[in-house]
Amino acid sequence: MAALDDGASYRISAAKGPYFLCDRRVVEDHWLVERYVVPPERYPRNPLIVREHAWEGTGPRMGGSVLRDPSTGAFRMWYSIRDKHAAENRLPFSYNVCYAESEDGIAWRKPSLGVFHFNGNSNNNCIKLGTDRTQNIDVCLNPKPGVYPGRYIAIHNQVGGVFVSSSEDGKTFTRLFDLPAIPYHSDTHNNIVYDEVRDRWLLFCRPRAFAGYHRRRVALQTSHDLQHWTHERTILVPAEDEMPEYYGMTVFRRGDLLFGVVQIYDKDTGFIHGELAWSGDGECWDFLPHHPVFISRGSEGEWDAGMVMVAESPVDVGDQMWFYYGGFALQHNETERENVSSIGLMIAQRDRLIGLRPRDDNPGFVLTRPFMVAGRSLIVNAVVSGSVAAEVRSDDNKAIQGWSFEDCDPLTESSFAAEIRWKGRSLAQLGETEVRLIFRIENASLFTLDLVTPRS
Repeated sequence: MAALDDGASYRISAAKGPYFLCDRRVVEDHWLVERYVVPPERYPRNPLIVREHAWEGTGPRMGGSVLRDPSTGAFRMWYSIRDKHAAENRLPFSYNVCYAESEDGIAWRKPSLGVFHFNGNSNNNCIKLGTDRTQNIDVCLNPKPGVYPGRYIAIHNQVGGVFVSSSEDGKTFTRLFDLPAIPYHSDTHNNIVYDEVRDRWLLFCRPRAFAGYHRRRVALQTSHDLQHWTHERTILVPAEDEMPEYYGMTVFRRGDLLFGVVQIYDKDTGFIHGELAWSGDGECWDFLPHHPVFISRGSEGEWDAGMVMVAESPVDVGDQMWFYYGGFALQHNETERENVSSIGLMIAQRDRLIGLRPRDDNPGFVLTRPFMVAGRSLIVNAVVSGSVAAEVRSDDNKAIQGWSFEDCDPLTESSFAAEIRWKGRSLAQLGETEVRLIFRIENASLFTLDLVTPRS
């Protein structure tokens, strides 16, 4: 099987699909098409979570995570709050982390956990991390329960650096190691992702070395055991024509690609919005060249008009991806008024994040890199008003007889998972043949392809 040549040993069947057609490892060439970002839509009854209790300070902010319990389907959220009393008295860390839960992801409750004392009272929904206070948390389901204890793995920023902890119930966390994963204060939503393709952990943070007066950049550390980490290395620096600071980045995996929502900080205005980046390995990242907004601020006067920051990863709900985000009424530079924060929801369609569409009324074409069919059928995610057709080509870029555009049964309806066939035949019938695919897109958008072994 031929490798997709991006300088790495990437192969189209080496990892779990779907395969995104914005990815240069998947696409060899394209003609008369453009890539575009599809921003998620705001839930009409936002915000969903607002300040209700004294210990929530200036209000809930999304310096945390939202997960869905794989066994019950219930939603769990860890969100940050700013403790005004601690800030005013200059106590170590003026932040804390609270817990909420929901059956449907819309109506949330804040249960009294009884594990953290606030002004001498434990009747609150603050979690316990084995320390007094913490700033932000990032929680993921434990991918290796036989290696690490508990259902959840988390990283959190507190006195001494960023530490790794685990928890069985998501309410009380215990440090896995005495030494921090990051031995300095990384003042952002530090983000941990397990890379199952390479069996390693990726930790996105701020660097300690920087050229200007501030460290608002994105750095990466990696580890195979959560204990021994590489030196942090800056991986995202704004280009000359961009806003000069990246406030942070939350990263999540979809199929064979990592996506990052980069927090773009305009130092002059104080506004923060989110832009979408993607990477095959977590180290080298791509943006669309015109930098479209992915997570937008609300309109002037709205609760989220100043800053917006998403949770680590979206939650799958049917054919939708739910992005929970924290919004601030004021911008980052505001100091004269209290900047109240709340949490809302934006909804995207499944894996329809970056699409390919014709530039004009003419058809557009997308050519894949070579791959082995290996008895698999071709599945695509597309929004179609016109048609999407595919031609199967050999290595000399000529159509294989019987598998041309003329033989294709074109896709004429939108679908998240439509099989493309040729006179009723599945691509799987080509067995172990090495092929390329070229798609013809007319008045349609193509997002992903997948290769699936048919059920017997």
